[in-house]
Amino acid sequence: MGFAPVSGRRGARTMETTGVIASSAMNGMLASISLGGLDMNAVSAGVGLGSNALFADSEFTPLAAFTCALEVASEEKGDPLLGLKLGKEFEFQALGSLAALFLTAPTLKHGLIQFSRYFPALQSNTRSALVVENDVARFSYSIRDNTVRHKTQDAEFTESVLNTILATTIGEDWQPLCIEFEHMPGENLALYRSHFACPLAFGRRENAIVFPNKFLDRPIGTGGDAQHHLRVACELSDILGRREKRLDLVTALKAWIAAALCRHASIDVEDAAADFGMSLRSFQRKLADCGVNYAELRNVVRMEIAKSFLANTHLSMSIITDRLGYSELSAFARSFRHLTGFTPARFREATRNQERSPRPVAAWE
Repeated sequence: MGFAPVSGRRGARTMETTGVIASSAMNGMLASISLGGLDMNAVSAGVGLGSNALFADSEFTPLAAFTCALEVASEEKGDPLLGLKLGKEFEFQALGSLAALFLTAPTLKHGLIQFSRYFPALQSNTRSALVVENDVARFSYSIRDNTVRHKTQDAEFTESVLNTILATTIGEDWQPLCIEFEHMPGENLALYRSHFACPLAFGRRENAIVFPNKFLDRPIGTGGDAQHHLRVACELSDILGRREKRLDLVTALKAWIAAALCRHASIDVEDAAADFGMSLRSFQRKLADCGVNYAELRNVVRMEIAKSFLANTHLSMSIITDRLGYSELSAFARSFRHLTGFTPARFREATRNQERSPRPVAAWE
């Protein structure tokens, strides 16, 4: 997502700051994906959200899973600008109290400042700022987490959500001066230009929307509900005071492996150590302190994702094999049978007929 506060932490190089996002935001985004004609179950399964064995916390989701879900959906749809389209249709109310805080602010300036201030209650490991210079306002954001590898669709999604909110708030005369992206447009510059009726800039240090500062004094809605706004701000302050949600090492690593598999990237332990900001020796020592072996954890992630694919989608065995990073179907089948006791086909058959056969039949039975 992306509207994040200046938290004073750079994050991303230590395990204690691996990012999360509220499940309500993830669910809202997945609902947008479903409305766009994609298989929400396949996207969820691919990023590791189809199994409670991987991510049991129902309140928060790994940030890497959120950003990767957008990337997977874009690839499945064959649409490099899918994030922009999903963001335009995203239900802002899915952000819960944070949306209420913004919508009850007296002015746009107050709303953006408060939104940034309390954003850690929704998402961590992001940086944003509202900067006003002369007659120009610039609202910027950037995910600061090295374990989140793929952020292009997230940037597009967030820019689109923000642009839609601002257009709704300001009205017909809303017109950004420029929209900036961290990533490059590749071969899709013409598509970007057709989507936004304003100048665009790519390869920037942060994602941002630049607009005339005269809009900052515009009232939001009817001018804000002061009592409701204060009540929501107090609720969010309590949330921030109680906890600043972070992932533990093992959960963060599960999310990293799942995201890497989705993007057909390397899942070697050396790559994991580098993204988590540690030497290989330090990384393995931390895993050992948690009682975890990297190769075994990697297999657990693969198998749980495989189970979700088999139980909840109609993807062919060859596609599942490819998505899990196996060189051939026979290698996947052997590994699945060794680790679960079932052949992939038998597991799928048993889960599809669960009412008649409540327990999958082991391969050796």
